[in-house]
Amino acid sequence: MRRSFSSFLLCAALAACVNSPDLPPADRQARGDAPRLVPISGLLAQAGPPTDATALRLSATPQTRAANLRARAAALRGPVIGQGERARLLGSASRIR
Repeated sequence: MRRSFSSFLLCAALAACVNSPDLPPADRQARGDAPRLVPISGLLAQAGPPTDATALRLSATPQTRAANLRARAAALRGPVIGQGERARLLGSASRIR
């Protein structure tokens, strides 16, 4: 463990001493058709208010969200499969044994 850590430190120190080469600009940047950076405030103003279901759920009050979560939890507490399906699976399992 100590030897591998020492080797790691030596490699990290050697990597820090290397001068990075001067690379030419990328082709798109040299041609001038690289994407232009724009301020986010203008984009947000153009987009307008969110209308998707996720945004509507997030804007709900905490009490509404808590009630929705309780309803989902109650739905999950029920049986996963019906009694008929359970009997069929148990019958198949007993035949396999």
